Amino acid sequence: MDYRFSLLSPSPTLWADIEASPDASCFFTAAWADYQQRKGRRTLIVGIEAGGTTVGWFVGHRNWLGIWVISSPAMGTGTYSQGLCMRQSTPTAERVSIYQALAQWLYRERLASYIQVCDWQLRTDADDWIDNWHSPELDAAGIHYSPRHTYRLDLTPTEEELYAALHYKSCKYSINKARREGLTVRAIEREEDIDPFLDRHTAHLHDVLSRHHSRGLPCQRRSYLQALCHALFPNHIMMLEVFDSMGRSIASGIFVHAPGGAQAFTLASLTDSLRLCPNELLVWEGIRRLNALGVHDLNFGGIAHYKSKYGSRFAFVPVMIFSRHTRLLNLRRLLKQKYQDLISHHRK
Repeated sequence: MDYRFSLLSPSPTLWADIEASPDASCFFTAAWADYQQRKGRRTLIVGIEAGGTTVGWFVGHRNWLGIWVISSPAMGTGTYSQGLCMRQSTPTAERVSIYQALAQWLYRERLASYIQVCDWQLRTDADDWIDNWHSPELDAAGIHYSPRHTYRLDLTPTEEELYAALHYKSCKYSINKARREGLTVRAIEREEDIDPFLDRHTAHLHDVLSRHHSRGLPCQRRSYLQALCHALFPNHIMMLEVFDSMGRSIASGIFVHAPGGAQAFTLASLTDSLRLCPNELLVWEGIRRLNALGVHDLNFGGIAHYKSKYGSRFAFVPVMIFSRHTRLLNLRRLLKQKYQDLISHHRK
């Protein structure tokens, strides 16, 4: 198929069209673009036409890092997906063809020399793998890629079926224990409550990072979370908090969501509360509420094995690399470091 591309200016009408597509997750919304803008990133939207009709869009971010780089999603955002957002369900082979044609157009228009894309629609669940590092469609197209692993939970079953899929010893037992101990879960429903929530959530995150001797990611910093929560509130974010029987906040989590999919953004709890099992209750409540909202699936992010106890499946999302010059194909690590240096410079 012959595809035509054009650079588009964001507008409420354009975002409404994009958000209405079946591919759309939280990362294809005006709210997410607002969050990116608050963190100094400009969203790039390319319209895709075939047969004189708009069939979809490409959403990404453009940076000068010695060469023009387009990343989708933007580096440092803690997300697993962006890329193409199509009006109709599009087979993998056709999506790959669109990416190839799009890359050539971006080169010709001098918009990029290097493109990095992580597309959730191209994910492969563990049961479907030929092997852990293999995507037949991308191999056949000669696309350079590497797998980014995660855990995915299908949210389309009923709440009863989702609960039945939880592991008994490591999850159901913990949820029941948390309830017996008097733990309760509350959601943030007013924007004025966001900042006090973030004070407590940041304290929970610091406790976790100290427990694991980690400095954490930029997207876990309070300034990033503050921009995220205010930009996505109320339609695309869910902030949950667990309280003990004495009314003390002991665990909290942030989920970003849209009907097309959700991601567990940050989850944390206090070390001295772990015996009460607040984490399992927190995640189950997030699953239950996302299911009630009609969200299709939940990306847990990362490869920590404990995430499988919620009934999720190990999966990988390919990080595709397109380069105008073959010598740039192995520059991903260097470009990531350049981006981190640029962010550090702006913080000073």
